[in-house]
Amino acid sequence: MDLISLIVVLIVVGLILGLINAYLPMEPRIKQILNGVVIISVVLWLLNAFGLMGVLPRGLVSVTVVLIVVGLLLSLVNTYIPMDSRIKQILNVIVIIAVILWLLSVFGIISGLPKIHMGNF
Repeated sequence: MDLISLIVVLIVVGLILGLINAYLPMEPRIKQILNGVVIISVVLWLLNAFGLMGVLPRGLVSVTVVLIVVGLLLSLVNTYIPMDSRIKQILNVIVIIAVILWLLSVFGIISGLPKIHMGNF
């Protein structure tokens, strides 16, 4: 991809995101999540466009993306699903323990857990 195309795409994405933030009525929390997702997507796209994605270990990228998605989903559940605060605490603890166990299993620190594959990792 040449530099001109790259700059044009970044300008278009910035303008679209600016228009969405300025003119679409949304809760500020949803705008923050949308902005975060777009920024992460643009950074990953830029890394891929410059060929740096191949330098990073593919498994590390997969783990990072899974952690971001789980965090966003947990944040959305905590914010928009009406539940008793005690139930939300229990749900958060269960998700955090599951993610920690999954990470320990992925990196080979513990064994004996069923293998859960995410992507090519």
